[in-house]
Amino acid sequence: MTTAYLTVDDAPSATLPEKVAVLDDYGVRALLFCEGQRLADHADHARRAVEAGHLLGNHAYHHNSASDIAVDDFADELDRTEAAIDEVYESAGVDRPAKLFRFPFGDKGDDRAPAFQTVLAERGFRPPAADAIDYDFWADHAGDRDWFWTVDVEDYNVDTKEALAANVADAADRLDADSNDILLFHDGGNSPGQFEHYLKLLDERGVAFGDPLELIGGDASADD
Repeated sequence: MTTAYLTVDDAPSATLPEKVAVLDDYGVRALLFCEGQRLADHADHARRAVEAGHLLGNHAYHHNSASDIAVDDFADELDRTEAAIDEVYESAGVDRPAKLFRFPFGDKGDDRAPAFQTVLAERGFRPPAADAIDYDFWADHAGDRDWFWTVDVEDYNVDTKEALAANVADAADRLDADSNDILLFHDGGNSPGQFEHYLKLLDERGVAFGDPLELIGGDASADD
């Protein structure tokens, strides 16, 4: 059975506190990838998530596709969001365990991808361990400094519980496997009810959740 590591993009939203309560009900520690612009509006929600034991990662400032921006602009997006995340951890009185990043839309920058990976390495971002996921698809991402995913139920394309359940069922080949998987879900654009239904569906399948920190590989240097 899958050991699932829940990552949640487009955080924090106005309804994040209700979703944090759901996570706590299910005993799930989530990695929340935060947009800098959303942190500007909902920093207190992010602080409450950190206080509840959840993790914050960097999801750039404006949620632009990396292939559409210059390397210097990417670095600025990264740094602005980093400053906001550091402030949240400081206000929560919690030590930040690691610097983690996910590209918006999973867009790694096309021909500028190596330069973006260098920016991430120079700033000490930590990837998932290259051998953490036993899945052929993952080989294309192992070693990169960003966090990709292995299960995407496309919650952004559905707005009913029935449609979400159908998408979860379509992912059965991964969710029923004896494997580790990085799950992609979303805060922004999802209601608390839909968020709770997703966790309920996974719980009914017998999916066991792990702590995303268990997946971290490498060190914080640029030359590991």
